[in-house]
Amino acid sequence: MKNKIAFILCLIAGIIFIEVAWTGNIGIFAYLSNITTVFPQLASLEVIINWTLYILTFLAGLGGIAVIIGAILVTTERTGIGKFVIGLGVGMSLIGIIINLVMAIWLGGLTGVYDMFLVSASITGWIGIILSIIGRRKIES
Repeated sequence: MKNKIAFILCLIAGIIFIEVAWTGNIGIFAYLSNITTVFPQLASLEVIINWTLYILTFLAGLGGIAVIIGAILVTTERTGIGKFVIGLGVGMSLIGIIINLVMAIWLGGLTGVYDMFLVSASITGWIGIILSIIGRRKIES
């Protein structure tokens, strides 16, 4: 099979992205409910904030599927398309992890970031990003 190592790395990364997106969804909404209690002036925007974060989290979940589809494509003659799809998937999953990072900084400063990295979903997400980047770089045309 062509690009076997890249396929395995990106497949694992895609599975990790799918897992992290659904776990991250719970944390984002927990942070959001805390924000509206701390900042009552944001209560009128709560519905908009909820839907925006929900859509971005959903796209991050689709990022894992995109990485898996790209991993399958790189084993065929479609390596260029596969690399592109993997790049899109990593970008979407990175959005979800960046949202978690921004929320941690906003709510807890450096302590919040430290606490975020203690959560296994965050560490797993970063491992997924690293695996997908390494896998994408290992793809041979």
